[in-house]
Order: sequence, then C-alpha cells, then structure tokens
Amino acid sequence: MPKLTTHELKILKLLATGKSNKQIAAAVCVCEKTIEFHLAKLYTKSGERTRIATVVWALQKGLVTV
Repeated sequence: MPKLTTHELKILKLLATGKSNKQIAAAVCVCEKTIEFHLAKLYTKSGERTRIATVVWALQKGLVTV
C-alpha cells in the first residue's frame, strides 16, 4: 500500500464526506489548485482515476470510515 502523507489523509477524509474541492480547500486553508494537485497525487497512489473510486479504495484499505 502506498504511503500517504498526513495532509493527503486529511484531504482523503474530507473527500470521503462528499466535500467539493472548494470546501476541502477552505477546510485546510489552501487554494483549490493545491487541492487539485493533492487529488492527482492521491489518484496516482491509489491507482484510481475518479473521486468515487479513490474513496472506495480508501474505504477498502481502512484509511477512512463513513
């Protein structure tokens, strides 16, 4: 399993709650472009291509709960 940073885990947890990029950016005090960058890294690390698939992957790995 790929190693996720603390910041990536925080973003992943917010993603799993259905937050938009704008809402996630506000929650972690960064701009939306930064969230897009982090999501791209999460997609790469998870091997998935969509938000939903990445959340499902994280749920299966026990990285997030809903």
